[in-house]
Amino acid sequence: MPTATARASASASTVQCPPDRWSGRLDPDGFKRPGGLLVAALMQAATEQDLSQGELATAMGLSYWSLSQLRIGFRPIEALDDDLAQACAAFLDLPPLTIQMLAGLVEPAEALATMPLTGEDLWHVRQLLDTEPADLVLLPPPNRARPLQSLSVDELAMLHQEYGCNPSVCEALAAELACRPLSKTERLRAALGSSPEAAAEPSPAAALQPPILRCVSCHKRLRIPVLDAPGEVRCPTCQTEYAVHWQAAVCLVQRIEPPEADSDTDEGDEAVSDAAAEATPWSVLGLEESSPWEAVERARRTLLQQYHPDRLGHVPPLVQQLAEREFKRVSEAYETLRSQR
Repeated sequence: MPTATARASASASTVQCPPDRWSGRLDPDGFKRPGGLLVAALMQAATEQDLSQGELATAMGLSYWSLSQLRIGFRPIEALDDDLAQACAAFLDLPPLTIQMLAGLVEPAEALATMPLTGEDLWHVRQLLDTEPADLVLLPPPNRARPLQSLSVDELAMLHQEYGCNPSVCEALAAELACRPLSKTERLRAALGSSPEAAAEPSPAAALQPPILRCVSCHKRLRIPVLDAPGEVRCPTCQTEYAVHWQAAVCLVQRIEPPEADSDTDEGDEAVSDAAAEATPWSVLGLEESSPWEAVERARRTLLQQYHPDRLGHVPPLVQQLAEREFKRVSEAYETLRSQR
């Protein structure tokens, strides 16, 4: 009875080894022993703490023979039961999944691909995949509340790219990103309400605001689409057609004369010019007359950035001239509306 009581007392007094009492390295001599890297880790931790094999077994809450059989290979590592795994995890201060990987029962790549992982599991799995056993340092992450804090954005993106099919990996990455402050670009996207898909594949044309012109025939408001190549647009009321061509951030619109009409192309230019001259300040800004003043300010900023000559880069003189003209029209339209407030 006293022997059983002492054994029960020893098994109940499992000691958790503080991280600073073990370097996290593996005993090189243990690589040759049965039991895989797990026995090498236990032997190194015992050596650094100056523990004999019996004292190690007592600290782990195990019997001397149980640990000895594991060390010499008499007890196969495949027979690693839950109690022994939990004792190793508590003594080495490592997650149970890491203990299984050290024992060779779980492949790190398989764990990343299919198994449920925590952030700390990810921390150790990356070490086991990327580091040779002789160079391993199996210490807990510096911040256990945020195991992935020390990883760069590129490293997080690489994890998502390679193992994003595992929902637990995505969950751990999302938890880490939620703790990080937004960059200037991300704050701007959030303010504009752009979707992640649109942000992932930005399009130069998508940043342009479609201009609104009036048809020269029926004066109906026409929203000119943003096109990547020269195209055409037709007035839905009078069927008047216009040729649309985007150059940089400037939209060139010209009326297409019917085949039976024997007129010069200059008339089309004059018609577009007359339509521009007849445009109201609201139409120049692309807004309805009932739009709030905040929309006016927002449209002004967007259009001034779009037509600012310094933002066009190297463009033909005609495009530069048109941009300056539109820049002036937007400024005048804004000043007119502000004076009417």
